[in-house]
Amino acid sequence: MIRNVPEIKLYGAEGCHKTRYYKLVLDDIGLPYAFLDVEANKQHAEELKSLYENRKLNFPTITIGSKKLRNPYKEDLIKWMHKLIPNMLPIKHDTVNKKFTLHINGEEAKVEYVWKNGKMYLVHSEVPYNLRGKGVGKELVLKSFEKLHEEGHKAVAVCSYIKLVKNRNEYWKNIIE
Repeated sequence: MIRNVPEIKLYGAEGCHKTRYYKLVLDDIGLPYAFLDVEANKQHAEELKSLYENRKLNFPTITIGSKKLRNPYKEDLIKWMHKLIPNMLPIKHDTVNKKFTLHINGEEAKVEYVWKNGKMYLVHSEVPYNLRGKGVGKELVLKSFEKLHEEGHKAVAVCSYIKLVKNRNEYWKNIIE
C-alpha cells in the first residue's frame, strides 16, 4: 500500500521531447503527478520561475514535495523517489537472518526478530543515520507488520519504536501483541 505520497509535479511543455520522456517515466513508476504545461499556462510558467533564483523557465523540472529536480537522469529520479517516498520500496523478509529489510539507495533499514513459542518477537529496528527523520522507520515497521501478517505469523513488539508505531495505529494495535 502506498501511503503519504508528496505532491509530484512535472513542469514542461507538451511539444518538448524531454517532457514527453519524463511523462513516460512517471507513468511507468505509477504514482500520481500533475503535468503543468508552462507554455500553455502563464500561471504554471510563473510557478516554475519562482522555483529558481534566475527566474528562468527551466523545464523540464520535476518537484517531489519541496525537492526540485532539473532535467534528472532516470536513475537519479528513481533514487530521489525512493528517498522521499519510502513506501514505494518493497519489503523483503530474510528468514535466514531473521529480519525484514527495506533497501534504499544502497542502504538497509531493518526490523530484526527472534522466534519464541511460535511467535515472532520484533526486538530491534534500525534505519541508517542519513535516512532518519524521513518516515523510513515508520514505513519499515508498517511494511514489516503487513508482510508478517500476510505470511500468517503472530508477532510481539519488543522494541520501543516498534511498540510506538503499533500503538499509534488502530488497525495494528489489535493484531500485534
